[in-house]
Amino acid sequence: MKNRLIVACGSGVATSQTIASKIAGMFEDDGIDFPVEAVDYKSIQNELPSTGIYVYVAQPDDEVLEKAEELNVKVFPGIPFLTGMGADQIYDDIKALVD
Repeated sequence: MKNRLIVACGSGVATSQTIASKIAGMFEDDGIDFPVEAVDYKSIQNELPSTGIYVYVAQPDDEVLEKAEELNVKVFPGIPFLTGMGADQIYDDIKALVD
């Protein structure tokens, strides 16, 4: 697994940064040393080759999902980290990849 998790939203600033900070904090609480970065969606095609896990805010288009699958990048929804609904299960799935 490539050693990086990215969170992408339209600008790479607001929502993605909030989710990235939340995931990074959860990693820290669990003693996991794994880089987490917020990026903007426009650069996602350039970011995927160096990424192992991609957490999205808005549903990615088919081209991005196909590229992620081709590169064996695991893709997860990020909104549960904002709402709290289902976040524990998604975090457990992510954690299983990086532990």
